[in-house]
Amino acid sequence: MDITKTLLNLALGGAAWVLWLLIILSIASVAVMIERGLVFYRGRFREDHFVADIEPLMERRDWTQAMDRCEADAALEPQVLRAGLQQVEQGKEAVQEAMESERIRIGLLLGKRLPFLGTLGANAPFIGLFGTVLGIIHAFKDLALTENGGGPAVMAGIAEALVATAVGLLVAIPAVVTYNYFHSRLHVVLERSQRLGRLLLTNLPVRPETENLSIFQPKIEGRR
Repeated sequence: MDITKTLLNLALGGAAWVLWLLIILSIASVAVMIERGLVFYRGRFREDHFVADIEPLMERRDWTQAMDRCEADAALEPQVLRAGLQQVEQGKEAVQEAMESERIRIGLLLGKRLPFLGTLGANAPFIGLFGTVLGIIHAFKDLALTENGGGPAVMAGIAEALVATAVGLLVAIPAVVTYNYFHSRLHVVLERSQRLGRLLLTNLPVRPETENLSIFQPKIEGRR
């Protein structure tokens, strides 16, 4: 019984602290949205333009020019292709491993802090509901202590308590929307990088030792 009374006394404190918690979480979520938005914006990729430039170089196996084209692009997808080009001399397997490693790195970079948005979107309504329950407990406690005119006072208390649920939904909806958007953009980036990787693998020689081993050095023609 002592524990019940202690918890009741805590509950009678109302839902004000829950509202402050939701406000703090909302500010944090907005900061994450802006930060992630800038990351994706800076890494935007003009796929058609890039592929039109890089595909002829791949067909000619002009790895040096292909490397220069990747380095000139600030997008994330060409970084995967660049990682593969750096390992062309080592063979197809090394190229695959290098590109897969770079794809994992980019996936981790773009996915950073997204779990926070997903978790907040899933749990903010429950936090708001918790605040509403605390508010209702407080309202009914006021009703028990009021002899006359308790009904309107309780209704006013319940109305105030429902604000916590509304705020919880207000925090959750933008978090869920932006989480889904950024997650879909992450998937697109990884798919595009995989497409570029396959373009390189398709044009790699079966036996790289038959090609010029110093592919990133100027070719010197021998005398006849």
